[in-house]
Amino acid sequence: MEQGIYGYPIEIQALFFFALRCAKQMLKPEDTKELIEKINKRIGALSFHIQTYYWLDFTQLNNIYHYRTEEYSHTAINKFNVNPESILDWLFEFMPMRGGYFIGNVSPARMDFRWFLVGNCIAILSYLATPKQAAAIMDLIEECWDDLIGEMPLKITYPALDGQE
Repeated sequence: MEQGIYGYPIEIQALFFFALRCAKQMLKPEDTKELIEKINKRIGALSFHIQTYYWLDFTQLNNIYHYRTEEYSHTAINKFNVNPESILDWLFEFMPMRGGYFIGNVSPARMDFRWFLVGNCIAILSYLATPKQAAAIMDLIEECWDDLIGEMPLKITYPALDGQE
C-alpha cells in the first residue's frame, strides 16, 4: 500500500493549532473580541478532530480492525470508511499495549498509520494532546525504545521511508 502525505498531515495540523494559540495570545482582547471568538471556535473544532480521529492506541487499533465498511451516515462508526485490511502488518508488532500516538494522516478510505516525531512532539508542546494522550505518547516512546531510538537519536518517522516516499 502506498503511503503518502495527502491533505493535512499531523505536522501541519499541530503547527496550525500552535499558530492559532499563539495568534490568540498576541491579540489585544479589547480590539478583537470577534476574532478571538473565531479563533477559540477553530481551536475547539481542530482539537476535537485531531484528538478523536488522529489518535491511535491499542484499543483504537482493535476498534479499527473490527470496523465495518460502507457506512455513510452521521451515526457511522467508521467515519472515514477505512478498510480494516488496509492496516499494515508492522503496526500490530509496533503498537504496545501501553501508549499511543497521533497517526500521520486521515483521509477518506485510508489512514497513514506511521509515527511522526515532529507532529507528536508539537502536539504535546502546544497542548493539542490531552494530558492523557501526552503521557501515552511518552509511554509509546519508552515501550518502543529499540524501534524509535535504538543506538541513534530519535527517528523522525517509523517505519523508515523507502523508495519514492
